[in-house]
Amino acid sequence: MYENLLCLPYFQGMSKENITAILDKIKLEYHTCNDKETLCDKGEECNKFVLLTKGEITSLAESPDGTYTIEEEHTAPYAIEPYSIFGYNTAYNRRYISKGTSTILTIEKGYFFSEFTKQNIFTLNLLNLICRRVQLLNSSIWEYTPATIEGRIIAFIAKRCESTQGSKRVNIKMERLAGIICETRLNISRALNNLQNQGLLTLSRKEIYIPNFEKLLPYIK
Repeated sequence: MYENLLCLPYFQGMSKENITAILDKIKLEYHTCNDKETLCDKGEECNKFVLLTKGEITSLAESPDGTYTIEEEHTAPYAIEPYSIFGYNTAYNRRYISKGTSTILTIEKGYFFSEFTKQNIFTLNLLNLICRRVQLLNSSIWEYTPATIEGRIIAFIAKRCESTQGSKRVNIKMERLAGIICETRLNISRALNNLQNQGLLTLSRKEIYIPNFEKLLPYIK
């Protein structure tokens, strides 16, 4: 457990003794999740710090109009939307589903504030991570639109993902994607088939599967 916590950026710089002293004062809850079990759901109140300690999960994000979804895979250790504990809207933005058997550790929000924030290192890490998220969002507004259709498709997906690493599964109609990218359906199809021919993604009906998203990043640089 200590190794899992120390792997997360929120706890970097903290010693095992620091974490042990905190964990002795708080209530920890472990839960073993079955395959396809929902751990946290979109719109559900985020009132706990939830840490995936073992296994894999899939996060599912849905567009506001319900016309497309994006799935991502995450492996332990992974903190589930810790930023959603704070702010005006404290509801989860995505659904998180167990992939196979997984284990999560939860810490009540009250304990999270009363004990962890007493550690200056933890508070500084937390502020840095929140600020970085805001800074990345701000800088993305000023990014140039990629010149190629392939680049615009990849940029569209990247801006809606939690991470630009690992596998992604996008469920969307070509007509909808064409409307978002402001291109014809034919041009979108040609661009995606070009990427498929290079072995960078796989196309099926209403679905784009990307096994290694990081390999597509050069298209948007």
